[in-house]
Amino acid sequence: MRFKMDFSKLPRCGAKPKANSSRILPCRHVALKNGNGRCYYHSGRPPKNGLYTKGAYAERTAQRRIINGLRQTSESLKELIKEQGSK
Repeated sequence: MRFKMDFSKLPRCGAKPKANSSRILPCRHVALKNGNGRCYYHSGRPPKNGLYTKGAYAERTAQRRIINGLRQTSESLKELIKEQGSK
């Protein structure tokens, strides 16, 4: 005997279309079990790799700090050179 499931009774995403979209109906994809009630396309799952992971954020933050430090050092060296040249 096969197990029969009625897929039409599963919860749906329901994400609303953008204001300038030609679609007028909400999203009808099946919602995921992660608790937010959205489908995969509408923030159903967090990314596992790529630009938006915690590690990528941390790496970019560290790089930004290094670059800002180098900029400050460069500006202070330029000021010192100007002072030495005016003497």
